[in-house]
Amino acid sequence: MNILLNLYVILVLRIAHIAGGVLWVGSAILYLLVLIPAVRSSESAGQKFMQNFGPRFGKMMGLVTTVTVLSGALLYARFFSGGISFIWTTGAGAAFTVGALAALASYVIGSTVFGKTQEKIGALGAAMAGAGGPPKPEQVSEMNRLQSFLMKAYQFDLVLLVVAMVAMAVARYL
Repeated sequence: MNILLNLYVILVLRIAHIAGGVLWVGSAILYLLVLIPAVRSSESAGQKFMQNFGPRFGKMMGLVTTVTVLSGALLYARFFSGGISFIWTTGAGAAFTVGALAALASYVIGSTVFGKTQEKIGALGAAMAGAGGPPKPEQVSEMNRLQSFLMKAYQFDLVLLVVAMVAMAVARYL
């Protein structure tokens, strides 16, 4: 644990954590508020774009979020050297804890819900395109349900990320 008290290690961890957090929250905002509406309005061209963009973006975000969570966990672990009571006896400890829990919830949602739902949407889209005719009503209904669910998950995820960002930004001042 002594290595986590080294100034240079702390600086590297903070840079990795803050840069990762900026990329994570910024990407979520860009994706939800700009990219998805643009893709929806461009119909088939947007779908083709997402088929190429989605897997690459997902891999990049997987790396960014994992580095952010791991560096944050190591920074958080430093508090245990002074006793775990810091978490509930100080405003900063409570804020860091709320931020950490919100970010971890976002990480779990991203790791589980997003990828699996996007895979289902991709498979259903391929089945609909390869059917050689108009899609069946139940396929259209299922696609709408999956897309609606994914959009709600994105929105909830963004709320979690904003909570994490705000909590961690103000924690030092509480």
